[in-house]
Amino acid sequence: MEDTKGKVIFSLLAGATIGAVAGLLLAPETGDETRAGLKKSASKLGKDLDKLFKDGISRFNSLTNQSPGTTKQQADRSAADVLLDALHSPENSADADSDYDGIGGDARHSAGYGKGI
Repeated sequence: MEDTKGKVIFSLLAGATIGAVAGLLLAPETGDETRAGLKKSASKLGKDLDKLFKDGISRFNSLTNQSPGTTKQQADRSAADVLLDALHSPENSADADSDYDGIGGDARHSAGYGKGI
């Protein structure tokens, strides 16, 4: 099988270049108008990103300044820890009072135990 990765990459680059040139030649605005519009759009995008960044930083700072255990995530985590501890405690273990060690003929562990046979 012939290696065609190079041909595909070259074709993509050639197509992108041809598309960019065609777009510039057929654009309804002059170069100055296009550059002014791009500059205005970039400036607006920069301001929006700056506002988003500052909002994110302030939210992060407000979360880190709270005392431990006050956020919902921390409360959920502690509740999950309590549940996991309860599941692993000996009181909830199925074989906590069993003396069956896997060998021998303990009748409680036979197939017919408890069925009234």
